Amino acid sequence: MEFIGKTFAAVCTILFIISSVLVLLLLNIEAKAFSSETYKQAFENQQLYERMPTILATALTTYITENQSTLPFLNAVKVEDWQNIISTLLPPEELKALADNALDSTFDYLNGKTNSATISLLPLKAHLVGESGVNVVVQLLRLQPACTPEQLTQMALGLLGGQITLCNPPEEAIGLMTPFIQAQLQTMITVFPNDVTFISGVTSGMPDDPRLKLNTVRSAIKFSLFLPFLFLFDITVFAVRSLRSWLNWWGWPLMITGVMSVFIALLGTPLVGWILQLLIENQGTILIPAILATSIAETASAVAVQMLAPVIIEGIIFMIVGLGMVIVALLLAKRDQIIKVTY
Repeated sequence: MEFIGKTFAAVCTILFIISSVLVLLLLNIEAKAFSSETYKQAFENQQLYERMPTILATALTTYITENQSTLPFLNAVKVEDWQNIISTLLPPEELKALADNALDSTFDYLNGKTNSATISLLPLKAHLVGESGVNVVVQLLRLQPACTPEQLTQMALGLLGGQITLCNPPEEAIGLMTPFIQAQLQTMITVFPNDVTFISGVTSGMPDDPRLKLNTVRSAIKFSLFLPFLFLFDITVFAVRSLRSWLNWWGWPLMITGVMSVFIALLGTPLVGWILQLLIENQGTILIPAILATSIAETASAVAVQMLAPVIIEGIIFMIVGLGMVIVALLLAKRDQIIKVTY
């Protein structure tokens, strides 16, 4: 009977070590993977804040396409044009603040705090007012082919309200067009919302909400925390009969778990980064826009380092606790041996 009990305990010990290492990895990955702070640091280290004009331009173009009747004069402005406008008007610190805001909004959506994700347009609207806005529009026109007489007529009519075709007008026409450009900028600022949605909440709360499967996986990861405790309980039931046996049966598994966790965390960063990048590239676009998913995927290696750093600390704690229990068990065994010899 004792042999069977110890055999079961040995099996539970192996299962405890495997499950504990996996739980340490998965819990830390889950905690870091769904925190915007993780990616803000990675964005800064890899200078990915420069992608913000593209992300905001894409969101703006989508909004304008969906509201053509309200903003007909903006239909001629392409995504690339918006990128140039945003890059010209917004300084790096404001682009960084916008990107941080977009990341916070994205992970609030993924974590179920909101049902959509938005980007603020307030900084852009503030810079479009006055001379800076006119100058950037003129710069945009200078990048276009020279205007034909028909295009000049169409542009003049469009600036009064309607469709326009972007082209490069003669220098003498710029002065005449400036009041109309200012008027249209003022209209645009008035009509534009303070923020635009880049992750729609149309399916939120419905069976096809893409976050439901994600939440199931995350819940399973959190629930897995109970597995190591279950195996420890089984070890205690099947094998522990004294203080010394408890210290041995718990100490060695804890120490081995710590060693394996530290080893995997130190050497497994490239593998975790590669798996994370693969998941974001293949599954991330189901949840977030492709341009943002691509940028986040590029941070995978840096994010993997942040994810596994706590595993090293936790592994060392496991090692110290386990080693301490083993040492105490050895001291107790030595004491018992001395007592036996004495008596």
